Amino acid sequence: MAKATADTGWLAGISTEVRCLCVISFISAVGFGIQSPAIPVFGQALGVGSSMIGMIIAAFPLARLLMAWPGGRLLNRWGEYRVLCAGLGLMTLGSVGAGFSTSAEQLLALRGLCGVGSILYSVSAMSLMLRTTAASHRGRAAGLFMGAYYVGTVTGPAIGSLFVGMSVRLPFFIYGAGTGAAALVAALLLRHLRQAQRASNSDEQVPVSFPQALQRAAYRSAIASNFAIGFAVYGVRVSVLPLFLLTVLNQPAKWIGISLTIGALSQTLLLPKAGQWVDTWGRKPSLMLGLGLVLSSYLVIQGGHSLAAYLAGLALMGLGTAFCTTAAAAIAGDTANGRGGTVIAGYQMAADLGMVIGPVLIGVLAERYSYALALGCTTGLLVLAALTTLAMAHTKNPVHHP
Repeated sequence: MAKATADTGWLAGISTEVRCLCVISFISAVGFGIQSPAIPVFGQALGVGSSMIGMIIAAFPLARLLMAWPGGRLLNRWGEYRVLCAGLGLMTLGSVGAGFSTSAEQLLALRGLCGVGSILYSVSAMSLMLRTTAASHRGRAAGLFMGAYYVGTVTGPAIGSLFVGMSVRLPFFIYGAGTGAAALVAALLLRHLRQAQRASNSDEQVPVSFPQALQRAAYRSAIASNFAIGFAVYGVRVSVLPLFLLTVLNQPAKWIGISLTIGALSQTLLLPKAGQWVDTWGRKPSLMLGLGLVLSSYLVIQGGHSLAAYLAGLALMGLGTAFCTTAAAAIAGDTANGRGGTVIAGYQMAADLGMVIGPVLIGVLAERYSYALALGCTTGLLVLAALTTLAMAHTKNPVHHP
């Protein structure tokens, strides 16, 4: 059972476990952001070219994608506490080891190890966050959890750029210290979950399987939405849209960072409130609103054809993503309704898969044909996700599955 809290206001109903997870999420996100700017510089210092540096960067998300499903199965077998601590431990070992790397091959392998730890941590943390929160507060909990993560990702790179100037290895040690501290927080503040897990293993309902979850329209809409957001926001937004800004709108490179910051800030600031609206309006209207805003952002960017329209589009995209991620996460939690490791893993894999496919596919279309076709295809995918959401039942604080 989750520990009850006596707060009123927007923290009412948010369990101690969720608050602890928010702290862990922030610490790990700051550490990841600190490390990110150092990877290309460290690769150059090891004497490798851009292709190997690209492989080193890609090792992390690829390991996440490959280990998501096994991680979900481990979650069903071991429980959230053990998988969470194991994931944070692997991230700590991988990052500290990367700081001591003497070759690009070592750095590549250790970045992959960090990716394995990352997916174990994220699947277990998401599952724990959703399981220990009542259905009536899952949107709020998701908003707080994701908000803590995005605050960390926004502040981390700025801090990391300062440390890179001191030493290219230092950010890896700082990231390792951050994840190590997060593991310590989890071990101390969440250890009661190990006893609770043992006590509940005998009488807890059988975990919902992924095929069972796919039979529910609401879960299919969450999968489709998460894939579309991974594709259009976490993929195309950071890869193809900056090239559109440079080559089509003919703007200087400084606007890439500014525009991405605007989008990240709008998403981060709205996340807690969006979570509240998900719980009060219901999952379906919130998800439809989010997809509509992201869809509108692409139309504004393409139709406005100016810097002002581009910046407005990125801001709209951030607002829409806040609604999409909180609503879809709440739906995944409603579907799992307890221990459903593969349900949560499948949900997260959808975003990771979209993030991998989007930049490659849309990048090829933009290069060989036109940006109009490339961004039009991205818009079409968002329309398909919205149509999938239309098929789900309207639920508010659901107890029964659609």
